[in-house]
Amino acid sequence: MISRRVTGVIAVLATAAAVTAGTVAAQAASSPQRAAAVRITVSTTRAGTVDAGFAGFSYEKDRIGAGVFDAGDTNLVNLFRLLGPSVLRLGGNLNDIVKWNPAGKGGSASAVAPADVTKLAAFLKATGWKAIYGINLKTNTAANAASEAQFAAHALGTSLLAFEIGNEPNFYRTEATYETSFNSYVTAIRKVVPGAVFDGPGQGDSTSWVNAFAAHEKNNGLTILSTHIYIGNQTGATIAGMLASNSSGRLPNADAVMDHAQSTNGIPQWRMTEANSYFHGGKAGVSDVEAASLWSLDFMNGIAVHHGSGVNFHGGTSTQFPLNYSPIHFSGIKPTGVQGVYYGELLWSMAGTGALHTTTVTGASNVTAWGIGNNVIVNNEGTSALTITLTLSAKASTAHGYVLTAPSLTSTAITIAGSPVGVTGSFTPSPQTLTVTGTTVTLTVPAHSAALVLTQ
Repeated sequence: MISRRVTGVIAVLATAAAVTAGTVAAQAASSPQRAAAVRITVSTTRAGTVDAGFAGFSYEKDRIGAGVFDAGDTNLVNLFRLLGPSVLRLGGNLNDIVKWNPAGKGGSASAVAPADVTKLAAFLKATGWKAIYGINLKTNTAANAASEAQFAAHALGTSLLAFEIGNEPNFYRTEATYETSFNSYVTAIRKVVPGAVFDGPGQGDSTSWVNAFAAHEKNNGLTILSTHIYIGNQTGATIAGMLASNSSGRLPNADAVMDHAQSTNGIPQWRMTEANSYFHGGKAGVSDVEAASLWSLDFMNGIAVHHGSGVNFHGGTSTQFPLNYSPIHFSGIKPTGVQGVYYGELLWSMAGTGALHTTTVTGASNVTAWGIGNNVIVNNEGTSALTITLTLSAKASTAHGYVLTAPSLTSTAITIAGSPVGVTGSFTPSPQTLTVTGTTVTLTVPAHSAALVLTQ
């Protein structure tokens, strides 16, 4: 059954399912290559669990005072809600620059004031999202941190998931000195917010601290073991390198280290609280196109296979440099549309929640697939269209196919089941009705495309 995770788009999908039955076939027919025959078998064994809130966002902390998070901005509210309830992490480089001003009037990117946090609370309530709320460490005091945390906890209420102390402290602290600071901040915050919980250590491009940090802090309010990871610097960004990054190297290695540290120390969850393709904003033509959509899907699957609770893709706007990789594109503080990674997050979210299942793929390379519940995502990064015989993990009576595709890997004209996502959050997909017999489903996936099979 379709999970409650897709309730934000369920009405749209139900209507659209009856509109166009030939979308996937038509897309495949336009491919110059003959579709290759491929078999995919979904394991019946549970490899993990995908819960609500897996595909989230990360924004710079100064965007709170800048006014980005406005419940009156219906376009931004709708774009958040389309992904379903998820997690917004507020931090980034600006987290350790922007200070808390309890006497401030608000409305300035140079500081965070009570009115700004109240406005954020209204936005979170309107979207149904929760927040990981960053606290300045580098240019702050424990007393001021406690003041901000007390107000934020009261204003955000159940929308507050955890506090984050500092941003990527490995760039200005040793592990030991960070723990000393972390402990002093936790002590101060818990005096005024007794139930406060935290994530950490949130290293940048490293997992070298996580085992020691988890062992030392597991009984000190640490509920989310966190790290940040990117493929590399945007100066070396390529589509080929991006697509290859999920199969070996720093990304899967980091996932494995986080998985081990979390399970060994009994931390409730681990999460990639800041990530995207290439750091320093990504590269136009690489980080904002169809290739980034496909990359993000495999990236999320890698986290899920290693029992991560989700990822916060960094984006929004920044005073530091253009964020080419942002899932939502902005002009100033107003959204102008979505790109690349957003489409990957949307397809993932549409798959719902439930048991994660691995698959075996025969007959093609550059193809990955996984099951969430009895739904399946197939990611075809290859240059040929595929005719797929899919064996589900359980019987189904109906199946519908949603293809995420674009004219090329470098194209920004991305659609899911024939529909782009509009700046207002409009999304009117026309899925194909697929042939299903017992546990067997057949479908065609064009080159450089992904497909979601939703079953009932």
